[in-house]
Amino acid sequence: MGFDMDYTLVVYKDDVLEDLIYRLTAERLVEKLGYPKEIRDQRFDSKWVIRGLIIDKKLGNLLKINLFGYIKAALHGDHFYSREEMREIYSDEIVTLPSDRFEMIHTLFALALSALFCQITALEIGSLTYEKIYEDIISTINDLHQHGPVKEAILKEPDKFIYIDKSYLETLEMLKSFGKKLLLITNSDWSYTRSIMPLCYDPFLPAGTTWRDLFDLVVVDAMKPGFFTGQNSYYEVITEDGHLVKTNKLQQKKVYQGGNAMDIESLFNVSRGQILYVGDHIYSDVYQSKKVCHWRTMLVISELEDELQAASDTDHILNEIKENMRAKEELELNLDEIKKQSSGKKNTADLQKEEEEVRQKIQDVDAKVGLLIEKLNSHFNPNWGELLFAGNDKSYFFTSIERYACTYTSKVSNLLNYSPAHYFRPPIKSYEIA
Repeated sequence: MGFDMDYTLVVYKDDVLEDLIYRLTAERLVEKLGYPKEIRDQRFDSKWVIRGLIIDKKLGNLLKINLFGYIKAALHGDHFYSREEMREIYSDEIVTLPSDRFEMIHTLFALALSALFCQITALEIGSLTYEKIYEDIISTINDLHQHGPVKEAILKEPDKFIYIDKSYLETLEMLKSFGKKLLLITNSDWSYTRSIMPLCYDPFLPAGTTWRDLFDLVVVDAMKPGFFTGQNSYYEVITEDGHLVKTNKLQQKKVYQGGNAMDIESLFNVSRGQILYVGDHIYSDVYQSKKVCHWRTMLVISELEDELQAASDTDHILNEIKENMRAKEELELNLDEIKKQSSGKKNTADLQKEEEEVRQKIQDVDAKVGLLIEKLNSHFNPNWGELLFAGNDKSYFFTSIERYACTYTSKVSNLLNYSPAHYFRPPIKSYEIA
């Protein structure tokens, strides 16, 4: 079993961390790239963004699309488009991914990017294209991650930014006790990995042992998704300060930088289907490891806990919506019968009146359902609604999860609820006949 580190084995307080990334990025955009000073006055607000949204780099919009690629909601700056506006702008356009124009928000790390993109587009900076704004933001955020300010802030005040949870250690120990080989494969560098992992795991370990004893192999600076798609060389980390030596032969219980997935398979003498990789990035961690390497995959979606709780809290509202929709279907059938009766008849005054009454009842039901949907969505993200659904359809994000993740969970420690011998299977299929 391989594990990503950030947002998988190390869990961050996302709103606090994203606010830090937001502020550092805004400051650098103003100081180094000449962006308007107003963006420094803004703060990260999670109600404006969720994972799985699509950034339209051509028109500067944030989109939520369903499994078919149809746009169900659109935001420009701080303005949500009406249905009429969306129809005028996109003309029922179908979004296809991957694309040079559209970019999905894959991880919680990208929420600050999309929120800042909205704030800047609201200013309508005429000299910059939306694509240039996007590129400036993402390059700045990447630079902040790679060259220290974000990681320095986390390590300076770890209690402010990360959750310390003993159940994660208990999960890894349970898997090891069953004979599982455990791998840590992360894009973070050795300096950050050797600093953050002891904070999360060493306090719960017996004297004389460290987090390193949990893993049969550690790979840092893995450069995913290239780790799964290429044949990059391995460099052994031979000192605590990160001195590297190139090597052509891997050994268990060592720390390496870079490398590739094929050599992992050879080292442990396993077939591709015998490796499960757990991560939070649907593209870098799940899509590539499954498509290219045919590894089994588990996607970590921390938002699921809140989503499931909200779904439980709103079950009665959903049932009321369904009841009203069944009533609407009956009214629509009634309307169809009236139309059939009035066809070809001269004296249809009574039928016309009846038709008007039925149409009014349908409008009343629509209004009631609209209010119920607003009430339902208020338990989820107030602007975008449910993470996994776009209206009555699955969201594109949910469809991607189903397509590429063998299984998914809100946190790694949920595995404690199962025996390591457990085999996860899909539910037995059933057919609903209309």
